[in-house]
Amino acid sequence: MKKITSKLTFLAIACLSVSAAMTIQSCSKSSGPSGPAPIGGYVSSDSVASSNLVAYFPFDGNSNDKISGNTATAVGVTYGTGVRGQSYQGATGAYATVVPSAAVKNLNSFALSVWFNLPAQQPNGDPGGMFFLSGTNTLNEMILETESYTPVSGDSVKIHHGFTDLASPGWQGFTLESYDTMAIGKWVHLVMCYDAGSSTYTYYQNGIPTGVSSAWSNGMYVTPTTMYDGPLPVGSGSPATAPLGTNSWSSDAPVSIILGTWPATLYGVSPTLGSNGCYKGQMDELRIYNRALSQAEVAGLYLNGKAGR
Repeated sequence: MKKITSKLTFLAIACLSVSAAMTIQSCSKSSGPSGPAPIGGYVSSDSVASSNLVAYFPFDGNSNDKISGNTATAVGVTYGTGVRGQSYQGATGAYATVVPSAAVKNLNSFALSVWFNLPAQQPNGDPGGMFFLSGTNTLNEMILETESYTPVSGDSVKIHHGFTDLASPGWQGFTLESYDTMAIGKWVHLVMCYDAGSSTYTYYQNGIPTGVSSAWSNGMYVTPTTMYDGPLPVGSGSPATAPLGTNSWSSDAPVSIILGTWPATLYGVSPTLGSNGCYKGQMDELRIYNRALSQAEVAGLYLNGKAGR
């Protein structure tokens, strides 16, 4: 398995702002039938691609998946004020695990959306695992984590995100790197999407596509990123490199969703759940969809989440 990352490089990522007139109507997790006026074309976060939502963690006093009804096993987790209702509060030794539904196990394309609030950089050498989808042997079938970043006084958060495609004949592990700028001590909306039809991966910060560094970007931070199953150019390598296409985990079906820490033994970070690699911030409104979201849908999630609905 090839883990794809980049060396630390300095890059100023141009940040665009998404703005809309909005009035915070309620911090409720749902809207009534009359509802507030739409923001970004949607009356609430719940109305964005609702038919494609396969997992939803509102973190209202527990870490359960509201879509499947699967109950989380939580260790040391507390719940504070979130962007909507309550939120997951991470800490040293804290984590939660949930059995993934059949819909999550069989994702081909996907989008993962979450709000996070990190009060300070992760301690040096101790990454913060936010979300992992793990099989029996492949522990990073989906990965989302924060990395320690120097200088610790900086306000950018280094994020590793991506997935493992067990159906790929060549490269299988795709961990990409991004920086969420001006992200310390505030709520930031993050979305990662993979579209199997076009083999493209897109990462968003606060509704705006944000650059990722990968094996195909020559050290630059670009978006969207076309994913391949081997080295460039296309047609080289053995087997010949081709666009990645449909993702599959069928050879090692996911058995656990891990929230707030690293899977035990993955890359040697943590020997047991919660002993190292714990995320020290807050998370809220974690959603998984069975297709990639459009930029308009991502903006709808961001604007409505920012309005507390």
